[in-house]
Amino acid sequence: MAERESQPITAESLARRDEWRRTYPGSETVWVEEADEGVGIRFDGIDPSAMVRAYRRVAAPWSDILAWHRTMLHELGWQERVVRDDWWWEWTSPTHPGETLLLMDRTRLPDGWPLDVQRIWQKLRTEDPRILFEVMYTARGQFSEAVAQDA
Repeated sequence: MAERESQPITAESLARRDEWRRTYPGSETVWVEEADEGVGIRFDGIDPSAMVRAYRRVAAPWSDILAWHRTMLHELGWQERVVRDDWWWEWTSPTHPGETLLLMDRTRLPDGWPLDVQRIWQKLRTEDPRILFEVMYTARGQFSEAVAQDA
């Protein structure tokens, strides 16, 4: 790789990547959030990674959604790590350090959420029983040069 000044990673550059453009068949995107590197993401705004994140819905079992993502990402050389075995998985790419893909089943609430939140969540699930899942693609650091070359 040629020596040059590193450029911040943009959400647009992540959204162009094959890993992001492939979506579970039949899924509907219901919400998207994007941030360029350095803006600050997640609930506390501390993580400086670039990010594209989407909530998607589909009438399919969670096990099928997970299996499809596992196969697709494995074919692209990603390595899987289970964060919470009932609802949260993470993949990293050895060819793109600093790049991470997260997949979360958002129809499940983690243990310990307040009772009022659980009641609201159950009401929403009753109104629309399709699976709601989140896909988040983040990148930062030395990966920025790899993204710049993909542009």
